[in-house]
Amino acid sequence: MKRIADILEGALKFLVIIMLSALTIIVVVGIAARYVFLVSIPWTEEISRYLMIWTSFLGLGVAYRKRELIAVKLLTDLLPKKMFRIAFFVSDILCSIFLVVVVYYGVKLCVQNSDQVSAAARIPTSIVYAAIPVGGVIYLFFSLESILDFFKGRKRVPV
Repeated sequence: MKRIADILEGALKFLVIIMLSALTIIVVVGIAARYVFLVSIPWTEEISRYLMIWTSFLGLGVAYRKRELIAVKLLTDLLPKKMFRIAFFVSDILCSIFLVVVVYYGVKLCVQNSDQVSAAARIPTSIVYAAIPVGGVIYLFFSLESILDFFKGRKRVPV
């Protein structure tokens, strides 16, 4: 499972870099068009917003796997190492339960909005909403990897 997770993480990092690069280029083109050439390109704002949403949801799983998400460290810093690992295990279980709900309702949201298209870019809004279940499944995969590591005795949590 670790090998699959490593490959997935590498692919996600590459994809996020591509998406952030595209986001940067689109925003610069939109700003240049509006303030230099005095022409408004309506789809630039919309596509950049959608790229930011997808980048956030895809990057979430990678950040979680690296344990780089924002967390309240006040209590965990005071815990002994054994309790620290247990606290992360409980956190992984609770996150997994929450993610199952997020994926379920994310899929429902995609289905409900499958007949709508965005105003300027004319792309199906279900593609934008698909970031929720896709990102949730990736996050859930990495969460389950962390739970399995706990049972195998591997130390993936920062100590």
